[in-house]
Amino acid sequence: MKVGSDDSLASVGPGAVPAEAERTVPSLGHVSPVASSVTGSGRVLRWSVQGGALPLGWEPVPREHSSVERIVAETHALWVWLRAGYSWRDEADTVREELVRLLASAGWLDAVVGESQRIEALRLVATDVIDGDLAPYIASHGGEVHIEEAAWGEAGGEVSVQFAGACKGCELSEVTLHLRIEKALAERVPELAAVRDVTPRTKPRLFEGLFRRPKTSHS
Repeated sequence: MKVGSDDSLASVGPGAVPAEAERTVPSLGHVSPVASSVTGSGRVLRWSVQGGALPLGWEPVPREHSSVERIVAETHALWVWLRAGYSWRDEADTVREELVRLLASAGWLDAVVGESQRIEALRLVATDVIDGDLAPYIASHGGEVHIEEAAWGEAGGEVSVQFAGACKGCELSEVTLHLRIEKALAERVPELAAVRDVTPRTKPRLFEGLFRRPKTSHS
């Protein structure tokens, strides 16, 4: 990184640090409800974020006297819980303005996120994907998928699931695991390392390993 004659960071050239006004500020996109199995689902909405990657598990503190109780970031979204007694019908516009100010403040650039926060955010996203986005597909096959554990290892996020109903023991559950669940979850959590099937079985999986995603490195 370049340093100017006055020991300040250079403002021009390939090693330049962009001025505050020149930084790309992430913007809010669409808003959507989350899976009903998420704790407090009636008070939480998920706001997509475009133009920047947020630290998974970042939890900015809502401003004083805000109607917002809690904010949790996934890579390209913000989960927002309202305090008890408030409704989205009345608070949606105010909350949007608060989130816009939050993103513009760029506090997320230096955010320090602990492992437990990343794991909780990973579980939230996995719950939303499995019990929300993929629920109709899983139900159409007469199956169920339950999240057993979310963890964080050296390679990134790991989610363990069990299949039940018609999916338990079905050889095509390996297809569902990797081409449906793992793919959908990886789109929302790029740091995902693996989704594992921990369903007890009495015989080897016919397609085990065939549909796994190629490993990618995360810097």
